[in-house]
Amino acid sequence: MSTAHPIAPGASARERGAHALAAGFSAADLAWERYQEQAALAWRAGDGAGAARAWEQALAVARQHFGRGDPRLAASLTNQALVMRRRRHDWQAKQLFEQAFVVWDDSWRWIHLMTPPHRSTPGSDRLEVYEPAARAQFTALADRGCAATAWLERHDELLDDGLGEWLEIKPRRLSDLRRLLAAVLLIAPRRT
Repeated sequence: MSTAHPIAPGASARERGAHALAAGFSAADLAWERYQEQAALAWRAGDGAGAARAWEQALAVARQHFGRGDPRLAASLTNQALVMRRRRHDWQAKQLFEQAFVVWDDSWRWIHLMTPPHRSTPGSDRLEVYEPAARAQFTALADRGCAATAWLERHDELLDDGLGEWLEIKPRRLSDLRRLLAAVLLIAPRRT
């Protein structure tokens, strides 16, 4: 019988990746999160080109691996729309924003399927689900992401620095909640 051990801060990338995959995170989940973090950090530091490259990679991962209503796809579409707008590719930006709104509107489907982090209960094969109150909080969080997309699309301004919040509260445990938080908080931050 094997037991799960937390990954030590000095663990290698391979060890952290193996732990993440064992916890239900796919390579695509990890790659998307890494690209989004890199892009947000680059954007906040004023490196628009570096941010654009990482956001493009994140969007490619999201389109290939994430399903209908996945908030991470909406975040990637939003960030890529920002890039297109900055390049003065207004038609492409408009299309990306419209796609992001469709995904945010469908995010209730994804939220409904969210499950708490796996807890081993002896003799139980029952699938754990979140209570309706928790799902309501998750829906409010997705609404926050949609509002950030809407504000950017309408006013060409970034609402807040979700990156700072992400770096402060990023859950250590790999879970659907972490996926949702990343989607909402890793939308392009304000530049410093």
